[in-house]
Amino acid sequence: MDRRAFLGAALLAAAGSTVGASTAVAASQVFNRGIPGDAHAKLVELAPRGVTTFAFTPAGGWVVVTALGDCASRDLPAECLAKLNEFVANGHRIHCVAFPPAGGNSWVITTDWGLYARNIPPECYSKLVEQYNAGNPVVHVGFPPAGGNSWVVLGANGYFFARNIDDECYQMMRNLTQGGRKVTRVAFPNTGGWAVIAQDEFHTRKIDDECYLQMNNFSLRGYEVHNIAFAPFNNGWSLVSRGAPPPLPFDHVRHIENTVGGGNIWQRMAAYNTPGVAIGVTIKYRPAWSTGYGWLEAGSAAATHPESVFQAASISKAVATMGVLRLLQTHKIPETDDIRPYLGWNLPVRPCLTAYKPPAIANVLTHTAGITGHGNTFPVTNCSGFTGDGGGYAGYGPGVTVPTLLQVMNGQPPATGPRIEISSGSRDRYYSGAGFVLLQRMIEQQSGQTLSAYMAGEIFARLGMSHSTYDLYPSWELASGHETTGAVIPGKRFRYPEGAAAGLYTDVLDLCRLVGHINLAWASPGDVAGAPLTKESVKRMLTPGPSSTMGRGWNLDKIGTSAFSYYHFGDNRGFTTEVRGFPQLGTGYAILANGDNRRSLVNEIAAAIRTAYGWT
Repeated sequence: MDRRAFLGAALLAAAGSTVGASTAVAASQVFNRGIPGDAHAKLVELAPRGVTTFAFTPAGGWVVVTALGDCASRDLPAECLAKLNEFVANGHRIHCVAFPPAGGNSWVITTDWGLYARNIPPECYSKLVEQYNAGNPVVHVGFPPAGGNSWVVLGANGYFFARNIDDECYQMMRNLTQGGRKVTRVAFPNTGGWAVIAQDEFHTRKIDDECYLQMNNFSLRGYEVHNIAFAPFNNGWSLVSRGAPPPLPFDHVRHIENTVGGGNIWQRMAAYNTPGVAIGVTIKYRPAWSTGYGWLEAGSAAATHPESVFQAASISKAVATMGVLRLLQTHKIPETDDIRPYLGWNLPVRPCLTAYKPPAIANVLTHTAGITGHGNTFPVTNCSGFTGDGGGYAGYGPGVTVPTLLQVMNGQPPATGPRIEISSGSRDRYYSGAGFVLLQRMIEQQSGQTLSAYMAGEIFARLGMSHSTYDLYPSWELASGHETTGAVIPGKRFRYPEGAAAGLYTDVLDLCRLVGHINLAWASPGDVAGAPLTKESVKRMLTPGPSSTMGRGWNLDKIGTSAFSYYHFGDNRGFTTEVRGFPQLGTGYAILANGDNRRSLVNEIAAAIRTAYGWT
């Protein structure tokens, strides 16, 4: 016999004593530690009738209610007890009884019919009333021990609202609801920490070790944790189950989390010293789910969320391509035109180059115009047979003056890179960040706006991309970049005046909206109303240029098959990214990470997503 259960049974006669006991009753399960003996006895007695709520008052009182209307309590506020008895007498199912840490006559009762509350945070009360007025019953209300305007409201249909709770707790609540689970309980021990329960899944931080162990034991025995309560004394706690969780659909999110690189996503993030990752998935032309893991900066309290803004690195090129094609549409500029007349600047030619093809806009977009930075290809006196990739941009760290775009193009201080030039007569593909600087210059010269302003009005606003910008200094809370060691990079983020090449800030939801637009434009019989690009422009963007694997601004894969995709990677100092769309399937994903992990972690996550959905 379990000694804890034996001792618990022996102590039940001492009302008010504290016990630790495990008791299985019919299809129910109860485990308590350090709670009053009378509370334990009543839980064991009522468990077969389906405990719907069990809670402690700040002063040490308690209440238990069942699905069949049984109610037992000790030392409740008199008005709370009267209202509870009234609800039960009238046949209402009690979902929750909860007590803010302020104590006294402060409490809330939620039922299948409505609610009643006294002296809870006004915003919490307003949210409860709002939900019941909308026909959405509330199944649980939780109050962290810090008090004030901090609370959680959980609805029967899976919605939740929260104010001023631990950021990782909120992160986990949001993540768990993305795969079809409902968060059913959130509880906060007085010593700090939290527990989030979502049917057959739970996550905790800083709770009693034995409590966590018993939650796992419940799960191993096939029980759902329906109620968890932390006592305001003795580090006590209580777990109650009404039986097995309901049948649940296959959860792609949980599957992906647990199949990253042979481990789970948290293990792989730790292996690559990457504090934070955000993931978004598009299905049927719109964001289907999105999650965040870890932290915006190592050692900080700010958790990563899908709305967290990262540097997108070279994904900037693919997104800027949308702006270029929009400009060509609205200004009636043929993509076969030589880019030079649209620059307001003389594009140099490498001295050894005696013959070359005019750099058409389409070839600049496909990295096949022979444009690079002087010194980015080696040897610098050659006009063919280069080594080197054509050049990216390293960015500007703290304490360094950021050059203007024209200074970058001319290779003039404070720019640290070489001047941009035509360096090859061949259109063989090699990566050309310099070409996208010229495209940025073309947009700014022809629109009369900065790249940031142009993209905001012509692309981002039209697609609902509310957390995307080419500004050097965005106003949102931003992820910090990290070295391969996990240390924060100098200044947290480098700056990139070469915005079209490397300077985009965005979140995974915005990238999923972008992918959704591209996929919908591809699949629609005609132009999509209000969209920034026509169907013809999108088709052209995803058509191979001189290189069989490069469209305009996007890499292409498995062309002509049902798994055809367009994609772009990104690597800025401290950040690693990927976005990919499958236009034949109407799907795609985006991954943003704030670690310099040589793309390995992002590759592992991307592979897990593609495998889970069969997008291979």
